[in-house]
Amino acid sequence: MAARKLFHKLETNTEKVLRFVNEEPVVYPAIQVFIDTGLWDAWTSSGGGEKDVGELRAMAGKDIDPELLQHLLQLLASSHIIEEVGEGLFKPTVFSLSLGDKSTLIAPALRVRTDHIMHSSIHFPEFLAKTGYRMPSDDTNSCYIDTYPEKKDYFGRCKENPSYQESFSSLLTLWGKHRRPWPQFYDTQALLEGSDLSDGSALVVDIGGHHGADLFHVLQKHPDIPAGSLVLEDLPKVIASANITTDKIKAIGHNFFEPQPVKGYRVYYFHAVLHDWPDKTVVDILKQVAAAMKPGYSKVLINDIVLPTVGASSYQTALDCFMLQISGKERTEAVWNRVISEAGMRIVNIWPDGRGYESLVEAELL
Repeated sequence: MAARKLFHKLETNTEKVLRFVNEEPVVYPAIQVFIDTGLWDAWTSSGGGEKDVGELRAMAGKDIDPELLQHLLQLLASSHIIEEVGEGLFKPTVFSLSLGDKSTLIAPALRVRTDHIMHSSIHFPEFLAKTGYRMPSDDTNSCYIDTYPEKKDYFGRCKENPSYQESFSSLLTLWGKHRRPWPQFYDTQALLEGSDLSDGSALVVDIGGHHGADLFHVLQKHPDIPAGSLVLEDLPKVIASANITTDKIKAIGHNFFEPQPVKGYRVYYFHAVLHDWPDKTVVDILKQVAAAMKPGYSKVLINDIVLPTVGASSYQTALDCFMLQISGKERTEAVWNRVISEAGMRIVNIWPDGRGYESLVEAELL
């Protein structure tokens, strides 16, 4: 982070313009061309190593013109995606090898930029002008919906196109491995000791929990919890693709806009879910949970960004401004207080992850 700050401080105005206009817009498309032609896969499968243009062309899954390939390779080398070791001779980097390693999920996760972010971000200034520069707050008329011909929201496009869902799921899984597991900065032992699971109730219900990564973090710390103590909820199509191999986790297809089916459980947990929605919708989602909570016992834990009022990181602010494109947003502590109180709850504590990414907002019924 310090090195990045120094780079931007030393960069001249002209260099900034050239980077924004000439460099950044073209590097990612070149990476995508290598994904589409199978070059990253082939280079990694061959064991890496130095290759000339002819060798790389022969490895491609498509008939790519050698002169075009030379241009793309030089761009990727100058951007440090690969290395140029001689005239027409290149070798991979750790990052480029990961693009060809399917187990890393790097390539499909990158495709989120093509599938979801790039066109919407380009359209954002036009959308804001059209809407009079109002704060986006209508999830039925967002910049994202206005951008794409389907005229559907982010999750609607994922539902209709498996490829869009695949890239989104890959990014969630990849980023989930980088995040600090929440039981490392929240006292789940105290949570467990204050729980009554004797009647088959659950310890944690992970709402909109995708494939259950956050529940597996709990299970890793507390392997001896009873069967069914953890509940994963998401849309049926997402649940169908979840690989749940333990009886400790029960998976349920559920739409969180509908009444919460499991009642009186210890924790109702959201991770990077509520930032997808405007305030009024978040209040509606939380009210569905509040109606299922047991007073004095149940908690809501919201694992999300608590946006600093000063000194927010580029990760936090960039994600915030993409959330605006889908009419969601990241929230300050004051805004979290307001939406949580409107849902009939109060904040008990906020637990930062220690890395400056997210925090765990703990709430209970008023």
